[in-house]
Amino acid sequence: MNKDYILLENLYMLLESGYTFEETLELCYEIFHDDKIKQMKNQLQDGTHVENILLDADLPHMFKEYFYFFQKKNCLSLAIKKSLQICIQKEDFIKKIKKQLTYPTILIVFLFLFSLFVIFILLPQIHQLFLSFEIQSMSKLIYVYYTIPILCIFIFTFLFALLSTLFYALKNKKIKLIEMFFKVPVLKYLLKKYFSLKFAIYYYEYIQEELDNVKILALLNEQMKDTDLKIVLYEMNNRIQEGESLEMILIDFDYLDSLFSSFFRMYIKNPANSKALSQYIECTFQQLNYLISNIMKYLIPGIYCFVGFFVISIYISIIIPMMNIFSKI
Repeated sequence: MNKDYILLENLYMLLESGYTFEETLELCYEIFHDDKIKQMKNQLQDGTHVENILLDADLPHMFKEYFYFFQKKNCLSLAIKKSLQICIQKEDFIKKIKKQLTYPTILIVFLFLFSLFVIFILLPQIHQLFLSFEIQSMSKLIYVYYTIPILCIFIFTFLFALLSTLFYALKNKKIKLIEMFFKVPVLKYLLKKYFSLKFAIYYYEYIQEELDNVKILALLNEQMKDTDLKIVLYEMNNRIQEGESLEMILIDFDYLDSLFSSFFRMYIKNPANSKALSQYIECTFQQLNYLISNIMKYLIPGIYCFVGFFVISIYISIIIPMMNIFSKI
């Protein structure tokens, strides 16, 4: 858990214990000696509203986005707690992904570095050796090595540019740019999961107040107009205003994934089952973990096979010609 999350955890724990916000900041400053806490104290003394102090503070963007929503409906400590729980859940999931990707990433980096060693150190020396024995050229198979670092650089650069643009579009609410990413199948799947999870979190909060679905969507559409979820809420709200039922919208709605639609339709049929959306969130994280595990199951053997091909091609292209040379001496 990073320092900001520990700070926020202490904030809501102290507030729940009955301390005032000013006393909480004093105690947190004694613990962390962080400049952002000092700045919050100064804002409080200037008369800035407590919620605005947290929204203006140098805290994670994701926390502030959820806090902006939760603080309208909950006490300060509970709003901080709920927002922090979502952030921690996301961080834990990312840590699991990083852990699963660490080993294949090391293999790919090793392959990249080894190909550079072969191209810039090993091949020039072997080439000179072959020339000294009046062998004009090596096996054409050896030129595969030249494509590997170029291919790796191209793939990494492309993925970095693509993901950076996607994160920029989501953070800055570039709706038209987000719609373009929906045309890419893999990104469409991930975006559907992303929007479905956010929608489920916000919608579930209003379900607790026993509001009808049309009212909930209208409230969300009004309150979330400055977030990337607007792309979902705006179209859904418009179609409801045109007379479509929510259940029919979910059948062919492009921005939400099919698993969410199934859970949501079950909730519509049985509103007493308000936990359907929280169950969807849990199932989605399990589904994504399972998907990543399956990818790793095929990716790692694939990398091993490629490394094996790499080593065998070295043997064929360099060692065998060398053995032929020595056999003639």
